Amino acid sequence: MLLSTLAPSIWLLVAARGVAAASQALMGPAAVALVIRYGGIGKESESIGRWGFYTALAGFISPLIVTQLISIFSWRSLFALQVPIGLLVLYCLSTSEPPEEKSEPIQIDKIGSVLTIVGLSCLILPIVKSDSWGLISTKSLSFFLISICLLSVLVKRSLKSPKSPLQTHLFRNINFSLSCVMSLFAGIAFYAHWLAVLLFMVEIWDFSIVEAGLLLTLMPASMSLFSVWFGKVADRRGFRLVVIPGLIAYSLLFFVMWAFISEDFQLVVVLPALIGSGIGMASVWPTLTSIGAIGTEERSIGSATSIIHTVQRIGGALGIAIVLGVTNGLSSSGAFFAHRSSILIMPIAGVLTLLFSQFLQDPHRD
Repeated sequence: MLLSTLAPSIWLLVAARGVAAASQALMGPAAVALVIRYGGIGKESESIGRWGFYTALAGFISPLIVTQLISIFSWRSLFALQVPIGLLVLYCLSTSEPPEEKSEPIQIDKIGSVLTIVGLSCLILPIVKSDSWGLISTKSLSFFLISICLLSVLVKRSLKSPKSPLQTHLFRNINFSLSCVMSLFAGIAFYAHWLAVLLFMVEIWDFSIVEAGLLLTLMPASMSLFSVWFGKVADRRGFRLVVIPGLIAYSLLFFVMWAFISEDFQLVVVLPALIGSGIGMASVWPTLTSIGAIGTEERSIGSATSIIHTVQRIGGALGIAIVLGVTNGLSSSGAFFAHRSSILIMPIAGVLTLLFSQFLQDPHRD
């Protein structure tokens, strides 16, 4: 974050953000694993729900603070703010107590990591560039083919190597496999709705970035209201009772938004969708993590949560790429039609997530 704050050019900023992303990849799964481990047996979903509550609360407060800082200072204040926060968290993690158990050294499969990064990049890039390349052009199809080949090699290596980024033994748990598939489609929906709604507000309704960002805080705000309660319900009554209604509400409200939205600002249309998206995220996002963790042996919880979060980020990258592909590809039909079409991505991805949720197996509590 310090490098991002001081970056003198766009390329150094991109490089610094890449380093920050790698840091978050280390911190995120470890934090979730700690939450699950010390939350108590039988309270996994509630623990993750509390984690989701604080995440949503931060998502609600941050835009309020950051927009003021950017308007007073500059975009660099967005990154500068996170430097003292990171140091505070580092201080909170410091301890003089010895670790409870010795950890075995972990070797990273460098080839597998490269295959993952390059394979996914070759998959996402043609979608982002579909406006200029065309989805079925020779260039795009070549990238898709390279992606399939590289990811196939990754899967083949993973079946033989325990060091691979893709821990194939975890997929023997049917709920873990389902949570990964659902995370992919939920990631597409949840990341797409941020960008699609933001672009619609700015490009069609002439909102400023600050105004649109402040209105979008309704999503994390509503998520924070429900995440802990949904976690408790999931622990006591099972995952399906939480996930299925949440996905139905999410998909239906965004479909209504797509059906009735117009070129004039309509709070009565967009407000239920924003609140519904928070309900959907509260019922699905934390629950998917706990679904994947329950039934996984303790020493593999970190690996399980990291894979689920990786799949969510892959879905997020695809969701953003699809929004850009749809808006750019349909721009010749008019800005309103293109941006309205991108809103349809959310109910489609939500319904696909709902479809796989029907096969979830609720854990048996003793």
